[in-house]
Amino acid sequence: MNFKLLALGTLALALPLAFQAVAVPASATPVSAAAPWKVDSGHSSVVFRIKHVVAPFWGRFDKVSGAVQWDAAKPETASVELTVDVGSVNTNDGKRDDHLRGPDFFSAKEFPTMTFKSTKVTKKGDGKLEATGDLTLHGVTKSVTVPIEVTGEGESPFKDTRAGFEATFEIKRGDYGVKGYIPTISDEVRIVVALECVKG
Repeated sequence: MNFKLLALGTLALALPLAFQAVAVPASATPVSAAAPWKVDSGHSSVVFRIKHVVAPFWGRFDKVSGAVQWDAAKPETASVELTVDVGSVNTNDGKRDDHLRGPDFFSAKEFPTMTFKSTKVTKKGDGKLEATGDLTLHGVTKSVTVPIEVTGEGESPFKDTRAGFEATFEIKRGDYGVKGYIPTISDEVRIVVALECVKG
């Protein structure tokens, strides 16, 4: 397997970020008071899927942080800011990950983070939202719109209030200047962002 080709594919991730806002699922007791919610980095995930030649390949970022403003009674007033540490890229191969952090790919010293900042949140149904915002990757900022699923909200065994959200969407890495080896490594990248947030 050509690890260098796989490495290029992971750059497209940057996701992503882009991604989250919040709403109240039917299965949970809503928390109606407006409040800041902090992303629990230890229980949140940013993963990606890209096609290499004929097969899908998965990787992840190990460090994500951010905050959400949320009022269950007014989902359209929600906002979200996420930051992904690109140096935390993890494809289960140390040499490939080091290559990804270098100037051929993420240029982590020059562009250490990927960020998403929402500009609009729209309620799309029960426990469903759509977030539009600015996704910045490798020095390029693009507006993206992603669907959000609210996966739960309520009191935890840790005596705090938590809310969960998941977004799955696709970006084209070429839009962010990452064009190498297309189409051997696909231009399209699927991003999955799963957040667990703590109120207060």
